[in-house]
Amino acid sequence: MKHQVLFNGKGSWGRPSARCEISDLLIVSYKTKPKFEARVTLLQAKKSNDKHSGFCPICPSLFSICHGLCKYIVQTNFKANLEQWDLLSRRPDVLPYPPFKCKPDILSGAILPSVGSIGVFHKLKKNHYDFFYMSADMAEPLGSPTQKHAKLKTKSGNVIRKIKGYEECVFACNIFMFSTALFNLKIGTPIEKDNTIDVKDDLYRNSFRGWIRSILFSHLEMTNNNSIIARELLEYLQSDQEEDFMREPPATVLINCDDHEV
Repeated sequence: MKHQVLFNGKGSWGRPSARCEISDLLIVSYKTKPKFEARVTLLQAKKSNDKHSGFCPICPSLFSICHGLCKYIVQTNFKANLEQWDLLSRRPDVLPYPPFKCKPDILSGAILPSVGSIGVFHKLKKNHYDFFYMSADMAEPLGSPTQKHAKLKTKSGNVIRKIKGYEECVFACNIFMFSTALFNLKIGTPIEKDNTIDVKDDLYRNSFRGWIRSILFSHLEMTNNNSIIARELLEYLQSDQEEDFMREPPATVLINCDDHEV
């Protein structure tokens, strides 16, 4: 209930006035060398009890949905909340539901769709789990569901696409490929000040940097945590639109990618 937003729902399962959590986790990947660059994604995590052997054109596996350096999206499906998926994939304007705070265009203003993402934890075998990720827009409902709790299936296509000059990883079939894409700044939408595509993008990035600043300051103040990485990132998040202190800031992961390209 802490990080919910209101939006206009869509689909046979959706409510005209929908309300749900925006995500489980805010992930910020950044580097400072040779210049500051950062990507952000709002990730909704799922747990699947199904076996996900799936099918890939080049790397089928009996134990995982992929094997090796897969270049194509694996065909698989999983249980999900379609209202939540609709929010992250369609990315409409939202209204924050108190005490949560955000701007209406937190999703809709992003130039890259992977600002909204889904991650699925699944069991491979006893005491061995794995994870696959997708940009939320690379999933679609399985069949013709009439209720919001149903299955999503992955769309076909390449795992990397290019939009407005930016490369974006839209699918990672295991935790290694997911972490590789994060460290290479291929997941999420850019928020750095440089290389904006137009005025709207510049305003969006400025606003998002201010939002993250508020989140980091709130976490630091509430936990009395002198986090080196959080304080370092704050130095690079220049913005004139900082939000107020948040009593319940979203869970956040910061990844410094300097000297870690893989």
